[in-house]
Amino acid sequence: MARHPADLLSLVAGLLVLGLGLLLLSGGVGDIPLEWAGPAVAIGLGVVIVVAARPNRAPEEDAPAPKEES
Repeated sequence: MARHPADLLSLVAGLLVLGLGLLLLSGGVGDIPLEWAGPAVAIGLGVVIVVAARPNRAPEEDAPAPKEES
């Protein structure tokens, strides 16, 4: 199996979800209001989806090929 480059966006998103899950399972930390956890996760997922949905190709690939004149 060939190696592929690491997907840092997925790694960071996974670590954030893991951290939030551990925070919710432990009952919170100090004075952090956990009623904001749900909306914060929804906003974060929305941002991740928008960033991941961007096209990865360069603008030169979309340009039509020049026509040859005879």
